[in-house]
Amino acid sequence: MTTFSTDEFRKACGVWASGVSIVTTRDAEGRPYGLTMNAVTSLSLDPPLFIICVDNNSETLEPIKRSGVFAINILAQPQQALSNAFAKKNPDKFASVSFEWGNSGAPLLTGRLLGIECTVRAAYPEGDHHIFVGTVTDLTPSSDPDAAPLLYYRGRYAELPSAV
Repeated sequence: MTTFSTDEFRKACGVWASGVSIVTTRDAEGRPYGLTMNAVTSLSLDPPLFIICVDNNSETLEPIKRSGVFAINILAQPQQALSNAFAKKNPDKFASVSFEWGNSGAPLLTGRLLGIECTVRAAYPEGDHHIFVGTVTDLTPSSDPDAAPLLYYRGRYAELPSAV
């Protein structure tokens, strides 16, 4: 039995600073889907694995399950508006978004800090999310090696202090 509320737990989790990403995939007809998330982490170097955690109510959940692929688009500092757009429910999130199709068939967003393409290795329903373990099949770094990451901390975007 817990002694704290859902809101208290959310605030406690917010103390963990994280990068911001948009996880993308495609459906059986080839339509792109995506959502903003920070529930992303590396799992293993050998083999190279990543974990993503997708809300059971996400419109992106079924396309990931059916296509068996996803891409983690790690966002750069100037992509805050893109992060906000993909955090909301919208049937056509890609209407005015520049992207290319990755080798996996998942969309890779223009301007990303890093693209990590994965095939689904395993999926686990747990709580109000599905946990996907993905085998990394491709990495596409930013064309700007000095780009700063988009960060999230205590319920808002944050920046790294400038190097002196």
